[in-house]
Amino acid sequence: MPKEQKLNILLLEGVAIFFVMLVHAGTPNYIYAFFSYGLSSLAFARGYQWKDRGFKELIKSRVLLVQAYYVAGFINTLIYLILAPQNVLQYPKYVYITNYLIGRMDKLDQVAINAVPLWFFLMLFLSEVMYYFVNKSSFLLAASVLLAIIFRIIPHEPFIFKIDSAIVALLFFWLGKIWRKYELEVRPLDFALSILALILISQTNGDISWNNQWFGKSGFIALLGEIMAVFVVIYLSEMVKAISLDKFFYKLAFNALFVIGYHMLLGSLLYVILNLFGIVISDVMSLLNKIWYIYFAFDLLIVYLAIRYIPAKVKSLLIGDFRRVLK
Repeated sequence: MPKEQKLNILLLEGVAIFFVMLVHAGTPNYIYAFFSYGLSSLAFARGYQWKDRGFKELIKSRVLLVQAYYVAGFINTLIYLILAPQNVLQYPKYVYITNYLIGRMDKLDQVAINAVPLWFFLMLFLSEVMYYFVNKSSFLLAASVLLAIIFRIIPHEPFIFKIDSAIVALLFFWLGKIWRKYELEVRPLDFALSILALILISQTNGDISWNNQWFGKSGFIALLGEIMAVFVVIYLSEMVKAISLDKFFYKLAFNALFVIGYHMLLGSLLYVILNLFGIVISDVMSLLNKIWYIYFAFDLLIVYLAIRYIPAKVKSLLIGDFRRVLK
């Protein structure tokens, strides 16, 4: 990648979203652990394309993230509470609704499972607001980076509205801005070494989750793995373009809010199809772990068809983009 060439952020985000779908497909832990470090690349992308603007302009341009969280969250939660078997709903329905309203999507047994990925929208909105302020002061920026490291090291109960996750992301906002400033690059050798390092880290440190504020056995090692994951995603985003697979990843990036918000709900249609053929599923996760590659292929196909054939205004309505619906 020539030094004067800027990163293709849309492709980078498309590749990262592809991996988000992969880790939600019930993949075996050794695969899940490897890709669980990749969320850092989406925060990195926001820092890379950061531009200085007024606070009101920032809020106006990013408030759709909050709207998408609450609109898609409401739809996902409502469908879950209506269709989930009684043996799955172990708590009163208001518990699921309350946790969704306050952003506690880390309580996996107390929220609609198909709505869990939406926590990312709250985190990204808050991290951008935070970065707007800390970016204006070297002291505040350094303090936020230090706090992001501390949150990785010290185990704690996740905060409401993903406040701690937003702080954790600030470090990668800063790295993204530094990357663009110095026009850094990932060469083939860097990519190969990053892959090897990430395999070693993920298989020894275990999986991580910003949603659950879990960083494996060591927060320091987790941070190194997250940086390696950024290198990997950067190189892969260039690779998919070189081998002419970029159109699909562009579609994922252009429809990011819809894909992240609804890919698990769309993927669950596989269970509906199986039920129509008389296949009763008593333990969904156990089955998913066995046929994850089938589920993932189905999810990719159904998401692609949804992106292509659902009318734009319907998709806009589903993510709370009311301005586009009115237009």
